[in-house]
Amino acid sequence: MPSRLPSWALAAAALLLCGALVALLVATLAARRPPAPAIADTAPPADNIYRTVLKDPEGRPLPLAQWKGRRLVLNFWATWCAPCVAEMPDLDRAQAEIGDAVIVGIGTEEPARVREFRDRLGLHLPLAAGGYDALVLARTLGDSQGVLPYTVLLSPDGHVLQTQAGPLRPGQIRDWLRSASS
Repeated sequence: MPSRLPSWALAAAALLLCGALVALLVATLAARRPPAPAIADTAPPADNIYRTVLKDPEGRPLPLAQWKGRRLVLNFWATWCAPCVAEMPDLDRAQAEIGDAVIVGIGTEEPARVREFRDRLGLHLPLAAGGYDALVLARTLGDSQGVLPYTVLLSPDGHVLQTQAGPLRPGQIRDWLRSASS
């Protein structure tokens, strides 16, 4: 008569099998990820930034090239990200106060979600719907960990001057802009 395996051995084998199935599922889903957009090619970030065309909250094309030659603050956010939502009113106030720079909020979601978010918060700063492309752009600009919110200050020629992974402190954008103009 064959001996039976102890119950702990059966449980360990079941856990190993479940782990292997999860790893297989993750690998399969990762293989189905859409190809990275053109922004991730080999040109330097400054060249790629101004070739990027996202969508505005109404779904129309929103080329970042329209702000070439100005200091540009890109704030990457999501509607489900509490720190992102909390800092939006300060970003909106900062945009209203500064004249020679532009703050653009780039949401990681589709235009309809960005529009609803804008309307709910009563925001006036330019907003873009970037979807997956927003995450690729953030990574190109230094967000290697995929942190949200992620904010970047760019010089008029598109070079990164400042970055912040995680929430901004109140007034931080104004401080960045003051120090960048000195």
